[in-house]
Amino acid sequence: MKLLDDLHAQGFLRALDLHFARWLMQQQPNAPEALVLLAALTSQQLGEGHVCIHLAKLELIWSAWPSSLRDQASLLVSSQPAKTLLDREVLGDGGQLTPLVLDKERLYLYRYWQYECQVARDLLARANPVELNAAFLKEKLDGLFGEGEVANSELDVAPDGQRVAAAIAVLQSMAIISGGPGTGKTTTITRMLAIYLQIQKQQNPDVTPVICLAAPTGKAAARLSESISMARDSLAVSDDIKQMIPDQGTTLHRLLGARPGQTSFKYNADNPLHLDLLVVDEASMIDLPLMASLLLALPEHARLILIGDKEQLASVEAGSVLGDVCSVPEEVVNSETMAALLYETCHVPILKANNVQPFADSVAFLKHSYRFSKDSGIGALARAVNAGDAIQLKTVFASGYSDLQRIPVATAGNDQLIQHMLEKYRSYLSVLNRDEEPVEVIKQFSAFRVLCGLRKGIFGVEALNIAFEKEAQNRGLIQMKGRWYSGRPVMITRNDRALRLYNGDIGIALEDAETSQLKVWFEQGGELVSYSTSRLPQHETVFAMTVHKSQGSEFDDVTLVLAEEAKVISRELVYTGITRAKKHCALYGSLKTITASIEKPTVRMSGLAARIWGTE
Repeated sequence: MKLLDDLHAQGFLRALDLHFARWLMQQQPNAPEALVLLAALTSQQLGEGHVCIHLAKLELIWSAWPSSLRDQASLLVSSQPAKTLLDREVLGDGGQLTPLVLDKERLYLYRYWQYECQVARDLLARANPVELNAAFLKEKLDGLFGEGEVANSELDVAPDGQRVAAAIAVLQSMAIISGGPGTGKTTTITRMLAIYLQIQKQQNPDVTPVICLAAPTGKAAARLSESISMARDSLAVSDDIKQMIPDQGTTLHRLLGARPGQTSFKYNADNPLHLDLLVVDEASMIDLPLMASLLLALPEHARLILIGDKEQLASVEAGSVLGDVCSVPEEVVNSETMAALLYETCHVPILKANNVQPFADSVAFLKHSYRFSKDSGIGALARAVNAGDAIQLKTVFASGYSDLQRIPVATAGNDQLIQHMLEKYRSYLSVLNRDEEPVEVIKQFSAFRVLCGLRKGIFGVEALNIAFEKEAQNRGLIQMKGRWYSGRPVMITRNDRALRLYNGDIGIALEDAETSQLKVWFEQGGELVSYSTSRLPQHETVFAMTVHKSQGSEFDDVTLVLAEEAKVISRELVYTGITRAKKHCALYGSLKTITASIEKPTVRMSGLAARIWGTE
């Protein structure tokens, strides 16, 4: 089929997509050309993160193609509508095994249609109320959150969002809590766990529930562990309750029992996890297949809490699960039972509406940021980016916030940015030359990071890391001996369960005081562990890193590089990059590029939201 070859030659189809289409033609020589084209596009869009393709939105897919290819595709598809192509061999409705599935104008690869149906079914099945004495719950909430505010239209005082989220997580067997940086997600969950444990102790004093903490990456799991540990120590509960709250998280792959070279996990529907409650942080990073595996492995009685920020970048792989389940239609309200409970325990006013969705009882949003005050430029910029408001964005930059900076691109190359990086890493490089302990070196390095939207190009992470090393070497700030040198920061890019090193973990190469050999030091569970350079799994230098890899991390100071326009730079990427900064954020790029980026929200094609919220 010449059209497919032309699309591949011009970069619009991957080799994988072309091979899939050719395989279909080999298996079914009489398959209509329109169906073969749609199959190739479904595969290609899966590579872009889309679970399916909406047939009504095909123009969005081929809008960037040359007009000749676009016209050929449009004519071919319009001459043979997908519904007329349904058969028992290539395209089905899901009732039988076929390579492709058509479901309400959405075209899927069969496996991903299965994933989506299963995730929707399991989430809906788990969103059940838990019988609980409201007065007892209010007493425990008062003890941890204070009396709370009474929502009164005359006083215009809103209820405590953290208190409401904690109540929902206790009252439902599954809860989804979304909130931006500094909104207190882990504080809320830690207090919720204390209430849950007090309830369990009252109901079953001889049984200690098994609680697990997890996150998609090692870095996110470590940060969850640290946050829970700090919040736990300050709880106004007895020591025995504190001791029952875990403070060591793990990665989802390790929790599920990932097997080298296999897509299946040790724990599954036939061999479920041994736990009673699972808390998963950074849920926005979970792709559809991983969520399907997680839900399959959960025992029926187990409770599930998903925490994340729905505004952040979606997962690298296909799907936007957290965004889909948090896309509550505006007119939807809680059930009458939940509304009454939240009024009694949290003073939430009862809203009347015709559209009551039980799943809404399991979703909570944290909106008040305790990190970014009203005087914070980072907070103001994040809000402008989220809203896609270019005018407000310009106003924020013009307001002179002390925690915000925009660095215009003054040169054609990246020399200016390299000089900026040298200045920002000055404290880190000076610590190296003082032979400080590894803990201090890691602390200094973790204070600042350069985040990029791209891997390739002069402003991508690969070129910046090489250029920075070269300039630092020329200035005598580092002494490179081949690829390894004291002070080289590396990020693990492939999991190694045996070494307990996971994708996203960052370590620093330093000379061992006893052996004078270079070792790479990682922080694991609050302790430093060293490895010889030869033992490390796949890794890369990380003075600069992609925004995607920064998810689950926070830094005092961030420089976000947006110096080149590219289709991968989106509103969510800019928001995620900005909100990795706690104290100061610099954006390196033109106002035009930054503005153009926030006008492009990421929209992933999926049917999960429709299945959850009944918006077919």
